[in-house]
Amino acid sequence: MTVFLYHHHTSVCSAKVRLALAEKGIAWDGKLIDLRGSEQYTPEYLAMNPFGVVPVLVHDGKVLPESTVINEYIDEMFDGPPLSPADPYMRGKMRIWTRMNDESIHGATSVLSSAIAFRHQAKHSDQVTHIVDPYKRERLSETVGKGIDTAHFKTALAAVDVLFGYIEETLGGTGPGKALSGGGPDWLIGEYSLADIGLASYVKRFDNLQLGFLWESRPRVAGWYERLKARPAYQRAIAEWADHDPSFVQLMIDQGRILQPRLRAMISDIRKAA
Repeated sequence: MTVFLYHHHTSVCSAKVRLALAEKGIAWDGKLIDLRGSEQYTPEYLAMNPFGVVPVLVHDGKVLPESTVINEYIDEMFDGPPLSPADPYMRGKMRIWTRMNDESIHGATSVLSSAIAFRHQAKHSDQVTHIVDPYKRERLSETVGKGIDTAHFKTALAAVDVLFGYIEETLGGTGPGKALSGGGPDWLIGEYSLADIGLASYVKRFDNLQLGFLWESRPRVAGWYERLKARPAYQRAIAEWADHDPSFVQLMIDQGRILQPRLRAMISDIRKAA
């Protein structure tokens, strides 16, 4: 069986698929898509994935986009340690986290990343005209133009702060309501799963953007992040790929440090209002 991945070294969605592949011990080959050069919008790539995003998995000629779907496919299709609970109810609780990621956190991460750092890349604004989804196109255009002063930014920052509040409670065994209760103490649903894998690369992105203050007063989140980073698969799938082109990471670090005083003040206001 051949497994081929079209991905990008710093893409959060690509990273979470690489992490699932690593945890399952799957050998794969791949091609890095030049996001700065808008390769994801070429006719050849859109023929595989009309959404124009990475990653895309090709397994024995079968093409599958969308990272959350890919990860469930990887877990079901291949041998190796199970990444989903056998119990249907616990599998459902796992999917609450992956669904939250897809519906809220991914979009928020895109806003934070562009507003803080990637708007300073020469070719980043060129991607705006290529984006298929009209809402995403408008959101990126405003984020690139206004940075953290766009209304989208404060909403995105608040969404991520809420996420870390949920994680802190859940790892404590309570959770915000029955839907997210009963997790912890080490992993989101009690056992390591696609829920943790799905969020691992996002926490790394927030860390790169110098947003670690979001979990300064949340020791369970901090411990969970350390456990993620300690996994050998995390090192192979996420940490080591940062060395492919360090300029991406350095840009996030540099711009995040410049803006951190304003971001700390913003999150203080958000928490007071909540």
